[in-house]
Order: sequence, then C-alpha cells, then structure tokens
Amino acid sequence: MKRHIYILFFLFCIVSQTLYAQDSWEKIKENKKGTVTVYYIQNKPFVYSLHTGGMAGIEYEMFSEMIHQKRKELKAIINIKWVPLSSWDNMYKKISDGGEGIFGISGITITDERKKDIDYLPAYMPDIEIIISSANVPIFQTKDNFNAAIQSLRAVTIKNSTFERNIIKLKHADLPALEYEYLDTSEDLINEIANGQDLWGFTQLSNYAYALSKGLMLHRQVFYQTENDGLAIILPKDSSWKTPLSVFFKTKEFKPYINALIRKYLGDKVTDLIWDISNRNSEMIDTLKTQQREIGLLNIESEIRLLRLTQKELEISQQNTIRNILVISLSLTLLLVVALFHFNNLVKRSNQQLEHQNQEIDLQSKSLKKAYKDLELLSGIGRDVTAKLTLEDIITTAYKSINKLIDTPIFGIGIFNEQENALEFPFIYENDIEIKGQSYDLNDKMRLAVMAFDQRKEFFIQHFSNDHRNYVKEVLQPIAGQDAESIIYIPLVAKHKKPIGVFTVQSFEINAFDSYKLNLLRNLAIYIRIALQNSGTYTNLNSKSKKLQKANNHILEQKELIEEKNHDLENANNEKNHLLGIVAHDLRNPLSSSISLLSMLDTNNSALDEDEKMCISGSLSAMYRMNKMIEEILDARVSENKVEVEKEKAMKDIFSSSDVVDVIVNEFTGIADRKNITLIYNMISDGLVEVNKQHFTQVIENLISNAIKFSDQNTIVSTSVEKNKDYIQIKVTDQGPGFSDEDKKNLFKKYQKLSAKPTAGEKSTGLGLSIVKKYITEMGGTIECISSQGNGSTFIVAVPNL
Repeated sequence: MKRHIYILFFLFCIVSQTLYAQDSWEKIKENKKGTVTVYYIQNKPFVYSLHTGGMAGIEYEMFSEMIHQKRKELKAIINIKWVPLSSWDNMYKKISDGGEGIFGISGITITDERKKDIDYLPAYMPDIEIIISSANVPIFQTKDNFNAAIQSLRAVTIKNSTFERNIIKLKHADLPALEYEYLDTSEDLINEIANGQDLWGFTQLSNYAYALSKGLMLHRQVFYQTENDGLAIILPKDSSWKTPLSVFFKTKEFKPYINALIRKYLGDKVTDLIWDISNRNSEMIDTLKTQQREIGLLNIESEIRLLRLTQKELEISQQNTIRNILVISLSLTLLLVVALFHFNNLVKRSNQQLEHQNQEIDLQSKSLKKAYKDLELLSGIGRDVTAKLTLEDIITTAYKSINKLIDTPIFGIGIFNEQENALEFPFIYENDIEIKGQSYDLNDKMRLAVMAFDQRKEFFIQHFSNDHRNYVKEVLQPIAGQDAESIIYIPLVAKHKKPIGVFTVQSFEINAFDSYKLNLLRNLAIYIRIALQNSGTYTNLNSKSKKLQKANNHILEQKELIEEKNHDLENANNEKNHLLGIVAHDLRNPLSSSISLLSMLDTNNSALDEDEKMCISGSLSAMYRMNKMIEEILDARVSENKVEVEKEKAMKDIFSSSDVVDVIVNEFTGIADRKNITLIYNMISDGLVEVNKQHFTQVIENLISNAIKFSDQNTIVSTSVEKNKDYIQIKVTDQGPGFSDEDKKNLFKKYQKLSAKPTAGEKSTGLGLSIVKKYITEMGGTIECISSQGNGSTFIVAVPNL
C-alpha cells in the first residue's frame, strides 16, 4: 500500500513540475509554432494587470517585443501564457526546478547566489535599492540618529529577497536588536509602508519613484543605499532560449528602445535620475536640464553639511574634553588651590565658548534645514510648473506655488508679442486679485519691465520711492494697480540668448526681499522659461497634429468613396460584359442560318443574273465578317474569365491576421476620437491566413468604419482576433442602433438602404456589406451578424487559417 502511495506522489510531482513547461527554441524553430510560459508577480512599474483586463509594465512590453521579433524571424506562431504568482519563493522554485520555455519577470535583481540555481537574460536597467519609511517618520540627518530610532520602528521586507539581505547586513553590522516582518510582494511592501505608521524597509528606487508619481506618501532615508548588478528576466539554467533572446539586448536599437520604454512608465526626470545615480551607467545620455541637476546637487550638499556639522560638534566636544584632561593633569603638578582656581576659570570660559559655538551650530543647522526644505519645495514647484502646457496654468501654478516660499503681493509674467512689439501680461496678481490685459509697449523705455527685457538684465530694488533715480529718469504710473517699493524683475532668456519675456515679483513694503529669496526666484524663473518653451512647442505640435489628423480623415473618406466607385464600375463592367455575351450568343445562331441559306442560293440557283449574284455575294461577305466578330467577342469573354480566375489565385498572401487588424484599428482611432468613440482591440490569440490581403483589409475596414459611422458619441467599438481549430475569427462589436428583422433579410444585398442612419451625417451607398460578403465568400470564409434593434450589432468573420 505504501509503495503505491509513493508512486502516486512521484507521478504528481512530475506532472506539477511540467504543468506549465512549454516548448524549446529548437522545437518551435522546427514546427513553426509553440508556446512559452511567463510567471510574474504584480510589481509596478515592471509588470501588472490592468482593470480593463489587459497587462502593462516595462518587462511585460519588453518580453512581448522580444517574442514578436522571434515570430517574424522564424515566421512562426509563438503563443505566450501569462501565469500570476503570489510570492517570490514560489516563482524561484518554479524557475529553479527547470524546464523549457518558461520565464520569470517581476523586476528581479541579479545576484551571484541566485546564479547557482537559475539563469538570467542580460540586465536591461540599473538596480538601486534605498530605504523608505512612512510619512510620519522624519528624514534623519545622521546615521547614528537613524540607527538609534529605526530599531524602535517596524521593518517589513520580502522573504529571500535582496531587500531581506540588506536588512540582515544592517542587523549584523549596526542594528543587532532589529526585527522585521515578511510581506509577499514589492507592491504589498510599498502600500503597507505608505498607508501605515512607523514602518520602514528597503525597495528599488524605480518602485519608489513610481509610487511617488501615483501620490503615495513616503519618505526616503539617505543612508544604506545599495547598487546591484542590475534587473533582468530569469529563466532555468541551460534553457535553449537564452542565446536567441540575448541577441535582442546586443542590437544597436536596444538602448534607445529600453530608454524610451522606461521613460514611458517613470517619466523623463526619474529615468535620467536613475541613470545618473548609477555608477554602472555613467556614459548614459544625460537629459536632465542644467538647473535641475544643480538643484539635485544642492540637496545632496545640504545633507552632507548637516552631517558634517554634527561631526564637527562631536570633534569640538572631544577636543574640549582632552584639553580639560590635560589642564587637570598639569594642575596636579602645581599647587592644588591655584590649580583648582585656574581650572574653575578655564571650565567657565570653555563652557561659555562651547555654548556660543553650539548656538552658532544650531543657527547654521536650522538655516541649512530651512534651505534644504525650500529646495525640496522649489523642486516640486519646478515639476508642477513645467508640467503645465497652457500659459494660464503656468502663471496660476507658479503664483500659488511661490507663495508657499515667499510672500508675493504682486506677481506677473510678461510674454513678448513680436507682432505688437510689446510685453503682454495676460494677468497680474495683486493681493490675490487678478488684473487682466496689462501690456507695455517696448518703445516705452522708462518701464522697468521693458528695460529688463531689452537689456536682458535683472533689477533688484529694495526702496523704489528713494532709489528710482538710479534706474529711471521719471516715475511712470502703473497701467493698473498700485505703486510698489520692493521690486524684482528677471528676464526670461531662451538657450539661444533670445529673450521671450520677463518675470516680476513686487511688494508694497520696503526691503521685502533679500538675496536668498532672489536666488529662489532665479531658479523659479528658469522653470517658468522652460514651461513657456514647452507650451509653445506643445501648441505647435498640437496644431500640426490636428491638421495631419484632418488630412488623414479626409484621405480615408476619399479612399472609401473611390473604393465604392471602383466597385460600382466593376459591377457595371461585369454586367456590360455579361449582356454583351448574351447578345453575341443570341445573334450567332440566326446569323449562321442566314449564311447557310444564302450559300445554298448562291450555288444552286443558276437562273440568277450577275447583279443578283453580286448582291448575294456581298451579303455573304458581310455576314461572315459579323460572324467572325461574334466569335471573337465570345473567345475574348472566355479568355477574360480565365485571366480573372488565375489573377485571383495569384494575389493570395500569407500574413498574420492580428497585425493587419492592429494597423486598421490604429488608422481609425482619429475618426473615432472625433465622435468621442472608444476603440478597443483585444488579440486573444493569433494565426496566419492565406487570402488576398487587400480584400481582407477592405473587409475589416468596412466593418469598423460602419461601426463608427452608425454609433452615437461616447460609445465603445471593440474588435477581437481569436484562433479556433480551423478558422481565424474576427469580431467587430458596436453599441449602435442594431438591425430589425427586415434589415437582416437585405443586409448583404446591393444598394440596400437600411433603417439605421449614420449618426454624424456620413455618406452611405448601401454597397459596403455586399462587397464584404463577396470578398469573404471568395476567401472561403463566412460572415454573420448578431443583432437586435436598439441593442447594437456584432459582425463575426471566419477565415480559414494555415
């Protein structure tokens, strides 16, 4: 009995181990089809499921692109099974147990220890691990403070991960009392820390940056950052897939591709920050703006200064202690009373000096902390301002943000209008009240705004009513609002040294601004200048995009009309040829009879005179010519039919149905957007077909075009591709008016006007579905419509697959 149980258990282990093992590279290469399995753990931004049912992420797109390239290379069908797992230990066991055609993705770190059990594809991005904490945990300025406080907080990590390895190192090195708890995934770890209190743990810099972009409240601690060998996709050791897939990472297109892909999910600034921080990627192209990089350096320097001040305080304390000990030692050799007297005085003076030094250090520390916080806030303001694309949003965001740092009773941004030769202030804020439509003529040289723009020079005035003679010959009244005393004007100059406007902050009080605030405003001016340039670029691109979209839509409409006209001409030509054949065939028999009768009359009747014989002979010649013309017409019809049949056979193509449908859906996105219709494309499974590609394209275009044409605004048109046993099935579903029972009887007939009408005045000839039916029949396929009036329609096309 026990023997049978062991055998069953052994068989169960084998089956469970090979449940998801799929095809090797050599097998797919030979058979031209196969399947691979990808195990994944939810980990934003690397791989995660969408609420709409699809998937996304850096590694999801990268792996899909690799398999797509191998499909084209082998001209084979390679299916991907995406299998979710709940923990890292589960994935590690799946991959380390071995098998062909299996992979693991979840932002996985390369380590020498793991290479003993599993293998990696080449690293695709740096792997930097940092400590994050809950928002209620302060950002510590010294490692000692951090070490002292962190042991009283709750640490969380992932079992057998590099995060746990880092915590174990801390425990052995500096924090022997450290305890920690386990969570299943990186996503669980970040959410637990962001939503909890007094929590901390290690995570990847990319996870942290993504979480911040999604609004999670986290703090980053500056200590114990680590950099690993990079992030990569894992696979079993000795897998036949490693060599062919590694080629993808060695191509010249890979670096631009992966850089663009990471920017798609993390944004430009975070991506550049990751490449810059990584020592292993020092040659990566630096796309951060110069000022943004300077602000980052100031942040780091502020942290270093705080640490150095603390160390200096300790050094001074140690020196004072040593000095006191020396004084005491020397005093012991002298008279005890004198030594004690001098020692007492020395201690008093030392205490006074130490207190004074401590006060200075405390003031410097507070000043640096404030500067650090201001720089952090300014950096956030820069992100907010440069993210805006309209002038109104840029001005409003800049004004509301800078008031968090500096009290600015008057705030304005002037833009150079080249046509009007003027500086135009769309609106100026004065004590939170908008003053609109203010403009300065550039010929008005007594205006500080004009002077700052013309001379590309800053103006920093603390008491304008007294000092105005140093700047202008006469004081001009403002076009709107009140006179200011403290005035700052900063020109906005583009990289090519061309001024684009001015930025001003003013106050009604004397000496309202200092050099520190001026430096903050200079940095803000840089952000405003970048935002204005981005706004102009965006406006130009948007305008060009709309023009191109309009032209493309017009071309599509013209194309549809031309195709309908061509089809009409083809039908008319076919009907003409058919009628001509009938007429020729019907004329042939009576003409042959007439020729026979005239021939008999010509040869047998000798009583005819010469004129009569000439008349009969002429008639016979004419009839022979007409008979030959009829034979030529009939022969030409037979030849034409043969050519058409051979042409239809010769024009068949082998191609992927999903690739064609994907292109068509993208082409109709603009037309759908004009009616606020959402186009959804779902490729369930793919397959190759051998049909006329042009006719196949016309069929899908016609169905999607009709779905958009007859659908109301704010509806959905969905298209799917699925491979069955013998057919590729394409479904086009809309939420339009549907068809009545009477409509369904005439659905695929020519020139039929059905009850449904286009919702935006589009044209309809009634030929489209008859053409679709004809082409699908020629392909050996079928088409059906599932619909009821008022409930939308679904057209199902089935085409034989290879």
